[in-house]
Amino acid sequence: MDFLKDMLANRVIISAFASWFIAQFLKMFIETIKRKKIKTRDFVFRALFGTGGMPSSHSASIMAVALAIGIQEGFDSALFALSFVMVFIVVRDATGVRLASGFQAKAINQIIKKIDELDGMREIKEVRGHTPLECFVGMLVGALITLGVYFIK
Repeated sequence: MDFLKDMLANRVIISAFASWFIAQFLKMFIETIKRKKIKTRDFVFRALFGTGGMPSSHSASIMAVALAIGIQEGFDSALFALSFVMVFIVVRDATGVRLASGFQAKAINQIIKKIDELDGMREIKEVRGHTPLECFVGMLVGALITLGVYFIK
């Protein structure tokens, strides 16, 4: 039981999950403002657990982890260096690979719908990536939440 107690008191984990949750909540709030209303239960589920959108919860979470490790272990530690590199990998993946593959899947799905002989072909899942601004705002959310977790008492 000490394991669970230790995990629940771990500020790196608290920072990461709080950043993810707040980014997802902000994403739902921003989508609601853009659409002017919540249309379905699926919208809420997608906003809370889906990919893409403003801000990036992936970027928020990994930034929170890196900053929390830096504060806790020191910004000159090998563990911080590893987590800092992970920030760049996650953000690059979100703005590059996932964004491009989402556009490609959307184009393929449009082709499938237009070509009669491909009627039996299943559509490809369209994974949404992030714009650089969405990742930047996500990183900002992660940094602010982590600073709050460590310095607001």
